[in-house]
Amino acid sequence: MSAIELSTVHRHFDRAAAGFHTASVLHKRVGKELVERLSLVDLSPRHILDLGCGTGWCAALLSHRFGQSAVVGLDLSEAMLRAGEKTTASGFINGDAHRLPLADQCVDLIFSNLLLPWCDTQIVFSEACRVLRPGGLFTFSSCGPDSLRELAAAWAMVDEGPHVHAFSDMHDLGDSLAQSGFSEPVMDVEMLTFTYRTLEALVTDLRATGARNALSSRQRGLRGSGQGQRLKKAYESLRGEDGTLPLSWEVIYGVAWRPAQRVPDHLSPDGIPVRVVADFSR
Repeated sequence: MSAIELSTVHRHFDRAAAGFHTASVLHKRVGKELVERLSLVDLSPRHILDLGCGTGWCAALLSHRFGQSAVVGLDLSEAMLRAGEKTTASGFINGDAHRLPLADQCVDLIFSNLLLPWCDTQIVFSEACRVLRPGGLFTFSSCGPDSLRELAAAWAMVDEGPHVHAFSDMHDLGDSLAQSGFSEPVMDVEMLTFTYRTLEALVTDLRATGARNALSSRQRGLRGSGQGQRLKKAYESLRGEDGTLPLSWEVIYGVAWRPAQRVPDHLSPDGIPVRVVADFSR
């Protein structure tokens, strides 16, 4: 798989920030489901990290779900954080999931909604395991390789270029979790299909959520009108009997635990970090 350009990811989500809160139907649908699934686990976390929080919509849900917990959201895009509505989250951090500005073993629950497709998952999983306390839970959603399959099929009728972002499958994520030190990973998949009247509306929706190809091998520069017309014709062949154009997402839901172990010496008896880069124990 081609490498992901983090600077491109950053730029895409910065541009999408202003309208993300209203345009992010997929993020809200999946985020709500991910929060609801936490009711199946016996949890009383003191400190929660919403990793890749965007505008803070899920952080607000987590604050409501765990009323006595301190919820902190972290996102690479400062524009997303600025665009966020006021929530009951304890605070927000502008930071990189690949280099979390947090002390070792300082959170009990990490929640991450649709961040992983735009990251090096091995590095992010290792960082998540580092900052989780022993026995802590990592719950996440991601996108599988069948995501945007209609768009990929339409582009394949136009040329052989890598126009659609490549997504990791559930088994690759499971392997990465195990290599990063997590135990008992459990994952399942849900297919969601959205429909649009026009290709223009479909593309506008994708751009408004920041969900764009960030692979280093993607085609650069402007596309000619001829290429756009060929794509439109190709996608028209996928129009359903109801007269709409489909766009599917393969959503992966997962949970994994950091194994319980002895609390290291640099933590106080109650587990609060003694030396921290970012302290949200208040």
